[in-house]
Parts: sequence; structure tokens; C-alpha cells
Amino acid sequence: MIKTFTGPMHSGKTAAMIATYNKIWNKEHVKCFKPKSDTRDIGIMKSKDYGDGVPSIGIDTFEEILDYVDDSVTTIFVDEAQLMQGNVSVLSYLSIVNDMDIYIGGLNQTSEQEPFLIMPQILAISDEVEVIKASCYDCGREAPYTYFEGEKKDAILVGDEGYVPLCARCLLKRRGSVETRKILILSKQEKEE
Repeated sequence: MIKTFTGPMHSGKTAAMIATYNKIWNKEHVKCFKPKSDTRDIGIMKSKDYGDGVPSIGIDTFEEILDYVDDSVTTIFVDEAQLMQGNVSVLSYLSIVNDMDIYIGGLNQTSEQEPFLIMPQILAISDEVEVIKASCYDCGREAPYTYFEGEKKDAILVGDEGYVPLCARCLLKRRGSVETRKILILSKQEKEE
């Protein structure tokens, strides 16, 4: 079984995974992973809702998970999966062949509302997807979108700083209809012109 928790920044994806982790009695059969590229809370799956967090193994690719699991592992967690690389079929293999329960947390969209790197592939192999919405930073309504305040030097900026969750109405207010059209509709070549 593969279950993915997804949604915008500050929606509680990691908190949902930690809550699931805390319900498991025999923790010695569980392994937690997160990408080395996520330099926040290195080696810990952490949420503001759960103090110390859960110790995690830093990896770069899905294939590396195979180095850490054996027949005694029944459940794995992968946090910040949007930053992972490699072949997501490793997760399908572990779920089907090793009968593992796999819980994944990751952003579904970038702050430009585009699919986030490897997440479409992860969502495609998931048996269950829970889309968790945040609270809009501006108005308090349900917020399915992440918005970045300021200028980004890179397409992917790891961390929480500058990112806020917004509802569609507030996203449009902040970005404007012309910029929103440019981001969501125009081709990559047209955006660069």
C-alpha cells in the first residue's frame, strides 16, 4: 500500500505522516527517509505540531532505500518526496513484492502552480492520495496553493521562508490576472520573451 499526503506549504503533510507513525506500535519495523537536499532539520522528519520529530535517514534517490530495508521492515515513510530523485518504481516494488506500507509526503505543485518535479509519478503509483489544504495566509479560507513572496533566484528554493499558502482568490489578488495568465497558460517560450 502506498499512501501519499500532498498539498501546499504549511498544510500539515508532515504532521499527518508523524501522526500515522505514532500509531504504529512496533517502531523497530519502520524506517523513515528524507532527501539530503532538504537541509532543514537534517536527519529528522519534523513538523511544528510535533516537538522533536522522528529520526530519518538522508538519501538522494529512491534506489538508496533498498540499502536500508530488509525482511524485518514493514513500513517506510518518505518526507519531502518532491525533492527526491530516481525511479519511483522502487516504491511500487517494495509495496508489491515486500508487502510494505509506504507513506509519502510532498508538495503537489510549485509556487508557480506547476506539477512539482517527481510528484506526478508518485501520485500515479499511490493507492491512496490525501490532499491536505492549508489555511489562506490572507483570508483564512482553505488554501490549495503555495505562493512565493519576493524574487526566486532558482526555480526550486528549499525551505519555508517566503512561501505562504493562499486560496485562489487571494492568489489572484497578489499575482494579478496578467501574471497568472502568463504563468499558467503561456508556453515556456512565451514566458521567456
